[in-house]
Amino acid sequence: MKALLTGVSICLALSAFGLDISPEGRKEAQLFNTFLEAVYAQRTGSTDAVSALEKTLSLAPDSKYLRRSIVAVALAANQPERAEPYVNFFEQGENEAEDFAVYGAYLWKQGKTEDARTAYEQALALAADEQSVLYPYLLLLGTLDEEQLVGALERLVSQHPSLAASLYMELGRLYVSRRNPEKALAYFDKAATADPADPAPHLAKGELYEYTSQFFLMLHEFETVEKLGHGNAGMFSRMAAVFLLVKDTSKAETYFLKAKTLDPSEVAANHFLALLAEQKGDIESALTYVQAAADFPINASRWLQASFYLRRLNRREESLQLLAQAYQKFSKNVEIGFFYGLALNDEKKYKEAVRVFKKILQTNPDYPTARLHYAYSLESLQKYSEMERQLRVLLQADSQNAPALNLWAYSLAERDTRLDEAYEYITRALAVSPNDISFMDTLGWIYIRQEKWDEADKIFSSFSKEDIQRNPEIAYHIGVLRLKQGRTQEALVHLEQARNGWPAAQQLYRRLSHNSSIP
Repeated sequence: MKALLTGVSICLALSAFGLDISPEGRKEAQLFNTFLEAVYAQRTGSTDAVSALEKTLSLAPDSKYLRRSIVAVALAANQPERAEPYVNFFEQGENEAEDFAVYGAYLWKQGKTEDARTAYEQALALAADEQSVLYPYLLLLGTLDEEQLVGALERLVSQHPSLAASLYMELGRLYVSRRNPEKALAYFDKAATADPADPAPHLAKGELYEYTSQFFLMLHEFETVEKLGHGNAGMFSRMAAVFLLVKDTSKAETYFLKAKTLDPSEVAANHFLALLAEQKGDIESALTYVQAAADFPINASRWLQASFYLRRLNRREESLQLLAQAYQKFSKNVEIGFFYGLALNDEKKYKEAVRVFKKILQTNPDYPTARLHYAYSLESLQKYSEMERQLRVLLQADSQNAPALNLWAYSLAERDTRLDEAYEYITRALAVSPNDISFMDTLGWIYIRQEKWDEADKIFSSFSKEDIQRNPEIAYHIGVLRLKQGRTQEALVHLEQARNGWPAAQQLYRRLSHNSSIP
C-alpha cells in the first residue's frame, strides 16, 4: 500500500507542475516504486527482500548496484544459492570497496578463504576506514591459526597506521575469547599507545582485570577511562562494588552516586545506595532508592523491601497497600504471599490472612512456617478445630516444632480449657527453646489459669523491666496475676502499661479504676 501511495504522490506532483508523463517517465516511476518496495523489505527483514530486488533488477537488468545488493542480501539471509546468478556483478566495470567486500563475503561462503582475504584486502586498500569492510575481514582472519592471524594484522597495521588502535583492540578481544589474558593485555596496551585518547583499551583492560580478580588494577583502568571523560553509569557501579568489596564504603557511595547521576534508574546503584542508607538509619532515602531502580516494576523482592521500609517508617497502611498490590502483580510469588499474610495478621485482618495462607498451602503444602501462621490466623478467628488440625499436621512432621507447641498451649490457656494438655505442650516447647520469653509467658499464663500463683510469680519475676515494657501482653498477664494476689494497685500499674497495646488490658483497667475489687 505504501508503494502504491508513493507512486500516486509522484504522479500527482508531476501533474501539479503540468508535466506530461512519457513512457520513459512511467518506466522510471515504476522502477523507483519497485526499488522502494525492495528497500522496505530489507529494512523490515522480510523474506521477500531478494525477490523484491530481483523484481527491480528486471526493470534495470544492467544495474551493477542491484546485482551486488541481491548478492549481499542473499548472503545475509544465508541463501548463497540465490546469490549465484548475480555474482557476475564483479565483472561489470571498475569495482569499488563495497564491490570487493561483497564479493569477498561470497567467496568466503564458498569456502575460498584465501581468495576472500584477497578481496577484502583490495576493499581495505580503497576504504581502510570503512567498518563494513574492516570487521568482516577481521572475522575472516579469526578463522586462521594464531601465527597467520597475527602476521596478517601486523601487516595491516603497517599498511594502515590509522587503523592500529582498532586492529590491536580486535587482537586483544580475540585473545580474550581464546582465554589468553596475558596476550590480550599486551594488545590492549598497544591499542592504548596507538590512541591515548581512546577509552576502549582501558575499559577492556579493566574488564579483564575484573574477570581475573585483580581489582585494584581494574580500578586504575576505570579511573583512567573516567579521566578521559568517558565514564558511564554501569562502569561507576562496578567500581563502587569493588570499593564495597575492599570495605571502602565512602568511595563506594561516591561512585554509586555518580552512577545514579548519569542514570537515575541504574539498578545496582539504587540497590546499594538503599542498603547504605538503611545502615545509616535513613530509611526514607532507602525507600526512595529502591523505588527508583529500573527493575522495581518487575522485581518482587524490591516490592518486599519497599514494604519493609514503609513499615519501619510506621507507614503501616501504605506498607499493607503495597503488599496488596504486589500480591496481585506477582500472584505466583510465594514469598510475596507469605509476607502479605503476615502483614494482614499484624493488622488483625485475619479473614484475609486465612485466604492468603490457604492459597499458599494449596500449592506449597510442605511450607511449615506458612502453615503455622495459617493456624495463628484461625486461632484469632476462634476457628479452634481447624487450627488444631493444622497444628497436628505440623507436629506430625516435626514433633519438636516449638512455635506450634506454644501456639497450641497458648490457645488452650486463653480458652481456659484442657490446661494439663496445654502444660504438656509448653514444657515440650521450652525444652527446645528454654529462654524464649514468649514461651515463658505462655507457661506463666497457664499457671495463672491453674491458680498456681507462686509458680506464675516465679516466671514473671524473671522478666526484666524492659521485657515487660516492650510487650503489653506480658504486662497484662502480670496485671491479672497481681489482681489475683490481691495486689490491686500493682495490678493497675501493669494494666495501665499494657492497655494501649492489649484490648483485654484496657477493659480490665477501666473496670478496676472504678472498683478496686476483682471483677
